[in-house]
Amino acid sequence: LQILLLAVILITLECSVFYRCCQSESCNKTYRSFISIVLALLGIAFSGYSCIIFTLHLIQGPFCNSSSGWNYIFKDTAGGYLTDYPAWSKCTEPANIVEWNIILLSILICLSGVQLIICILKVAAELKRTLCGTYS
Repeated sequence: LQILLLAVILITLECSVFYRCCQSESCNKTYRSFISIVLALLGIAFSGYSCIIFTLHLIQGPFCNSSSGWNYIFKDTAGGYLTDYPAWSKCTEPANIVEWNIILLSILICLSGVQLIICILKVAAELKRTLCGTYS
């Protein structure tokens, strides 16, 4: 949803209606750079939020069926279940849910981290371009 929101904003900003406010070339470039910085900062916030949520969910463990019923059976282990392979058998349903949960959330954490790095680099590049006078 967050990425979709950013995409809608970018598409909307591409419309010629928004470029009529600045008729000069340097104003238009500075305006685009400012919008790019704002959107990259939103990307940093969204990817940071996602990375935190995915990490917390990985620490909590999967929602699965055990002898005591459906619940988060690893939530009190503070992520200790990640290295305790024999404890994974406590989850009887769905099959292989612990492995699936670890793999999926690890991939999502990595992708959020990559997105965070890209957005930070984008902000740094746009700030350098704007503040060092390339657009003046």
